[in-house]
Amino acid sequence: MTAAHLIYIIFLFALGACVGSFLNVVVYRLPHGKSWWDGIKRLTYPPSHCPNCNTPLAWSDNIPVLGWIMLRGQCRYCHVPISKRYPLVEAATGLIFVLYYVSFFLLDLGPCLAAPPSQWGVIAQPVHMEISRDWPIYGLYMFALAGLLASSLIDAELFIIPLEIPWTLAVVGIIVHALAADPGMPGNLVATPMIAAAGAGGLVGLLISVGLLMAGVLPRSFAQGEPILEVDRRAMTKEIEALKKQGQPAPPLPPEYTSGQIRLQMLWEILFILLPVLGAALMMWMVRQTGVLHESWTQLMQKSWLAGLLGSINGALVGAAVVWLTRIFGTLAFGRVAMGLGDVHLMFGVGAVLGGLGVTVAFFIAPFFGLVLALWMLIRQKRRELPFGPYLSLGAAAVMLFYCPISNYLHNGLEGILFVFGAGGN
Repeated sequence: MTAAHLIYIIFLFALGACVGSFLNVVVYRLPHGKSWWDGIKRLTYPPSHCPNCNTPLAWSDNIPVLGWIMLRGQCRYCHVPISKRYPLVEAATGLIFVLYYVSFFLLDLGPCLAAPPSQWGVIAQPVHMEISRDWPIYGLYMFALAGLLASSLIDAELFIIPLEIPWTLAVVGIIVHALAADPGMPGNLVATPMIAAAGAGGLVGLLISVGLLMAGVLPRSFAQGEPILEVDRRAMTKEIEALKKQGQPAPPLPPEYTSGQIRLQMLWEILFILLPVLGAALMMWMVRQTGVLHESWTQLMQKSWLAGLLGSINGALVGAAVVWLTRIFGTLAFGRVAMGLGDVHLMFGVGAVLGGLGVTVAFFIAPFFGLVLALWMLIRQKRRELPFGPYLSLGAAAVMLFYCPISNYLHNGLEGILFVFGAGGN
């Protein structure tokens, strides 16, 4: 390892720890209705203070990881213990930044260049990444991992995913892939004309669906609130009983639905998702079948920034569609909500970063991470409903490192997907 790599590693651990400190603020504030910007302002003004005694903290107390160690895990003024989660999140984020740097730039694990559409039989090979050239993809992936860590911590504790996180990931992913649309950069999402057409048509369909929903033409599913998880209903029931004993007004429990009512609500979601799917299919058909449009669209996609932007948008739509279709068909089959809409939004953001194939692989390997924990809970005879967001995040994190060998192993199936979506054509 050269001195330059060592300097990068030290810097990135410190940077990651600082990002982890920000994530601690985000994880606390977002579920309470505060914004990302509130979290940023909270790091600067008002000055950090002990939540117990309200005493302002010295600057040295706020040093990530080291501050907690120097304080011996407690406030220097009132001696109330400080949660271990704060330094653990800071250290974990710093280690993630270092792990992916070493993997990408030293071990040649990470993003790879896909085989050209005209050479489907060629297996994609990993390429050596250079920090001077490929830092945009590394930076985007670290931004995504930070967001996924925050969403996982919130989801694991509260069974919710604040929408600000996946939508921020989506916006940043689309912008980065447009600005850094270099076909020679590992991890780029510069799309073929047909994939770009799917992204453009799907986006138009999505905007129409959103417009109809906001105008009240398209009904909203579960307008009175989705069926809540059993663990949430038990907790809310206890809180309501406690409030009633104290003579205080208590909010009503969210409505309960029969299996038939739950299945009926899925019809509105089918109508919503149908327009983006039809839009993508129609645009691809028009580009393929219309000679003038085919030529002009192919020429337009020579602009790398536009092909990168539409490739990222297509990835976002594919990520959302894979989870949403699973939610719809699973709910229709079992009569209970199969997955939350928060998971749909989460994979929308991940898809904008990893692309359509990457996010699909992440979705299908995510259950294996959940299976490990489920078996552990079964051995310990503990039963509770598990949020799926953390496992989707782990799946995305694994794809960032191992997409090349995974895609090589599954390349026949992935080529079939490319064929279905017309990626092999111009």
